[in-house]
Amino acid sequence: MFKIFKGLAKTRIVTEGPLNWGETGGRGLPLIDGSACPKGCANCQEACPTGAITGKTVNPRLCIYCHTCRQACPANAIGETEIPIIKETAVTGEIGSVLRERIKKICRRSLHIRYVDAGACNGCDFEINSLTNPVYDIQQYGVDFVASPRHADMLLITGVVTRNMEIALQKTYEACPGPTLVVAVGACACGGGLFRDAYASGGGVERHAPVDVYIPGCPPTPAHILKGILTAVDRL
Repeated sequence: MFKIFKGLAKTRIVTEGPLNWGETGGRGLPLIDGSACPKGCANCQEACPTGAITGKTVNPRLCIYCHTCRQACPANAIGETEIPIIKETAVTGEIGSVLRERIKKICRRSLHIRYVDAGACNGCDFEINSLTNPVYDIQQYGVDFVASPRHADMLLITGVVTRNMEIALQKTYEACPGPTLVVAVGACACGGGLFRDAYASGGGVERHAPVDVYIPGCPPTPAHILKGILTAVDRL
């Protein structure tokens, strides 16, 4: 217990997350080596549950990083791209400081975000919630989550847009004072994910609101969500 309080006093970090995502963590985007593929083979395309593979190209907005394609490949021709190492300390020390300066310069106040779950499984929601814990502490960078869309500069949307949420999402977007940034978080919000063709699904967010930034992943890490917010702020 004493070590926890000592660590909290020094770094504000009380938990240790993964040092990197990618080859060692199995979370990278599949990378197909076309030269090693057997002629006429389409096993990876047939195995992909979201239809993210076209030819030898993987669409990062549709990929859910399940790596089923790698298991289906008879020639072991599918690897994965290396994702830059992101440490919690790097997030708070580098991305966070840049985000703070951008918000201060562009907004001249805090950045207000309205979060909308349009039909998620809660995986992405847990990652967004992690942004407010002691590890990431997003409030220190001038970012605040608000209850009303009328106070929002940005909409952070997760999940495939279900039929029951279509009108609610549309009204939420219309209630925001312009200009409003729209950020789609996770594979379902980016392209519909596994449920894009389901009877109760209205597809990805782009069918219902103009999307400024896509943050793919199933789910994306809090660090990548933070980078996505920074990218969106640059569009103001």
